[in-house]
Amino acid sequence: MEFTMRFSVFFSFIIAALFAAGAVFGARAWLDAERRELLMGILPEQTETVPTETVVVATGGIGFGERLTQRKLREIPWSGDIRPEGSFEKIAEVLLDGTESKARFALTSIAVGEPLLATKVTEPGVRAKLSTALSPGLKAVSIRVNDVLGVAGFVLPGDRVDILLTRDDFVDVLLQGVKVLAIDQIADDRKDKPSVVRTVTFEVGTQEAQKLTLGAQVGVLSLALRNLSSDELEDNIRITKEDLSDFDVADGLPSLKTAKADPNAERVADLEKQLEDMAGLLAKQMRTIEEKLERKPLPTPARGVSSGKARPTFDPSAKIGVIRNGNREEYRVDVPRPTAIEEEHAMKTSGSALLASWASLLAAQHTLKE
Repeated sequence: MEFTMRFSVFFSFIIAALFAAGAVFGARAWLDAERRELLMGILPEQTETVPTETVVVATGGIGFGERLTQRKLREIPWSGDIRPEGSFEKIAEVLLDGTESKARFALTSIAVGEPLLATKVTEPGVRAKLSTALSPGLKAVSIRVNDVLGVAGFVLPGDRVDILLTRDDFVDVLLQGVKVLAIDQIADDRKDKPSVVRTVTFEVGTQEAQKLTLGAQVGVLSLALRNLSSDELEDNIRITKEDLSDFDVADGLPSLKTAKADPNAERVADLEKQLEDMAGLLAKQMRTIEEKLERKPLPTPARGVSSGKARPTFDPSAKIGVIRNGNREEYRVDVPRPTAIEEEHAMKTSGSALLASWASLLAAQHTLKE
């Protein structure tokens, strides 16, 4: 009997566990069904509120002047309220009936995956010409260049350059930031290989076209390639032959080593100062002697009596040696006779030592400078 009671309890426990598991699985199935119904009710509403459109893009690179065909275009989904201005939704809008009379051509290069815009293609039946690629109000002007004036052929369509005008002994910056439309007869801005060209065509205004035409007649025009992202205008400074001797450093040089100081510069400066001091001292002594001579008149010796000091004989002429081409030639010139006061002054003056010092300092300065 005890065994029967234990078995009934165990059997009841098994039955309860089965009912509990069934309740759990049933509740989970009901929740999943409710979740699916809820999602099915929400997704249609989202699909209706966010419509999907299409936009025509290029399947491969399209160059200037190429005709647009079905093979070069495709439609991709475009979601959102904002779409590129001038874009096409269907390929049929671009190709129309596909005939030659309705064909469109690329006005500029179009990259892979780039949306096709009305500003980058011609009107139906209009071929791509340089005139259609010009911005409104601008002109196309060509100038003749060579491998040097044309930056060795590195100027390509789409680049911007500065145009320099060389006349006589000076150079001016004629125009800055001019857009290059074509080189020779090539207007495709996808061209990336340099080549030596003979003509370059620019997009300019009327006055700029006049300047280019006149500049080509009065001087030599050359090009200076600019950074494509550079939009700064520089001051137009005329460069002449005199400016070529000015020391200048190229832009972008990281550092410039300063020149070493001359070891003799300090000694030369000291000698120059000594010369200045010596000149001042010599001038002061000369003024003092002149003042003494002016205050004390020279005694007049009695007739027939010698003054005790023999005066130096005066030669009214003197010889001057001139060296030309290694040959020395002497010339005799007349010298005015000094007065008695000047002769006495020459005998009494004591500036010979100062003059000798002056000469030695000059010689030392000259030696150091050499």
